Amino acid sequence: MRAWDEEELNRMRDVGDPLADETVAELVAHSGEDQIDRAFAHMRRTDMDLPKDAPAPLRRFVEATARVPAGTDAARIKRGAELFLDNATLAALALLAKSLPAGYASPRLTQILHFTGNLERHPYRRVLGVLQMLVNITQDGAFRDSGLAIVTGQKLRLLHAGVRHVVRNSFPAYAARFGTPICQEDLVYTIVTFSHHVIEALGAFRAPRYAALAEDYFYLWRVYGELQGIRPEWMPQSLEDAGAFSDAYARRNFVEAKDNPEGVELTQADLRMMRELLPRWLRALGFGALPKLMMARLLGPEAAARVGVRRHPGHYFLEWLLLEAPILWRKLWKHLAPSHAAHDAVSRLFFEALIARAWKGEVFYTVPLTRQDLQKLA
Repeated sequence: MRAWDEEELNRMRDVGDPLADETVAELVAHSGEDQIDRAFAHMRRTDMDLPKDAPAPLRRFVEATARVPAGTDAARIKRGAELFLDNATLAALALLAKSLPAGYASPRLTQILHFTGNLERHPYRRVLGVLQMLVNITQDGAFRDSGLAIVTGQKLRLLHAGVRHVVRNSFPAYAARFGTPICQEDLVYTIVTFSHHVIEALGAFRAPRYAALAEDYFYLWRVYGELQGIRPEWMPQSLEDAGAFSDAYARRNFVEAKDNPEGVELTQADLRMMRELLPRWLRALGFGALPKLMMARLLGPEAAARVGVRRHPGHYFLEWLLLEAPILWRKLWKHLAPSHAAHDAVSRLFFEALIARAWKGEVFYTVPLTRQDLQKLA
């Protein structure tokens, strides 16, 4: 298992994404925002090139980042995607109730989100942006050169570079307190929450084949992490390494709820969204507590308390239900429609329905160049 010492993590904290940052700096200096947005809108399908009037810096960036890392194992990528597609509903629950709120214990992350000024109204759109990313990178052929995983990674690299540009220019106190915004340390932790934390939750849900395919699922995210701008030498190479990194990040960056009100606020917004996704008749019967119970169970008492979530005694039936119901639902679905292709299709429909609820369609990534741009993303 890899040891993540303070010296190495400090180096990661000092580095953002130099290529993307240089590209955004050139775009800011020489190109209009409307032109950048038009080019981004054009990058929606793997068979579409950039428009002819795309800014030269953007064209150079896209050409330089259009290939998967050398030696990428396509068979492992496919097996990792299968684990997700076989358990899409459970994976969504894991992301909403474990991966995202775990990171809300870090002021480094929550302060970035707080800058938008819209935590109360629309932070769930960022949550559903993660689901869009999952839909993109698990599609067949996503990891081919210029495939959808490539395009998604390119967009997010430029989005993150835009956020760094805004934060450095508008909020210098952030760098004085935390260092580089959306640094390599933060990027690796985010990938770990989307992979290692989801695998832990799938274990709690007793998802089929999760143990056999866990390393392949992590491998998919490891390769995608490089496409999203993480340096290969700083990417954990196994689930064990990822778990060690997660522990090291928590020791350095997590604080108690009283010292991180923005994290508590984001967590409450996440819970509100999850409750709203429940049918009204379930909420009327008292099942509105399920999201909070699930979050407390998946995070564990200590991590849940850091984001202001505590287990309430007396909900024994609901606690049993929150772990058993998703499993029973999946078994019923597999019995009624055993076709793997049919299950894949319904899994994608489930995610796309969630995305449509917040975004009225596909999430549109753009490069934020001002504080007002950040607010529009919220």
